[in-house]
Amino acid sequence: MLEFDDMELFQLQFCMQQTKKMMSMGGEIRRHASITQKIEEEMERRKSAYTPEAVMKKLTEEIERLSSQ
Repeated sequence: MLEFDDMELFQLQFCMQQTKKMMSMGGEIRRHASITQKIEEEMERRKSAYTPEAVMKKLTEEIERLSSQ
């Protein structure tokens, strides 16, 4: 599995946007669309991880974990 930090993911999204018009064959177009969709899904997943509720939940879990040690 590939791991990207947030800025690398933004850069990858930008590259995919720039190369979309270069795809000419059906297979290329489908693979490009599939990769683009996966990037968008990951970005959406990460965005929801930074909501106030998600941050509070993560902090609470971390506090509980540290308290139990």
